[in-house]
Amino acid sequence: MVTEKSNKLKGSGWRKISDPKDLEKSLVTMLNRILMSDDSLSHCGKFANLSHAWIACRRLRLDIEEVRDLRQRLEKIEQEAAK
Repeated sequence: MVTEKSNKLKGSGWRKISDPKDLEKSLVTMLNRILMSDDSLSHCGKFANLSHAWIACRRLRLDIEEVRDLRQRLEKIEQEAAK
């Protein structure tokens, strides 16, 4: 994601996206910029698309966390069964 470089304290404007949580943060930033714009109503289609993308990303992150938890539980059960 490229952001405007208006303030040197904000960094380079590039964000590294390596997991769903990073993508969520970028989407929220973009949604907030639309809401803070002078003419946010003209961007309602973009806002709707970004909202749907954020929801999908959130579901993906929650699914990944759930699978991770299930794997940990399965490993514990397998370890106990091996004893």
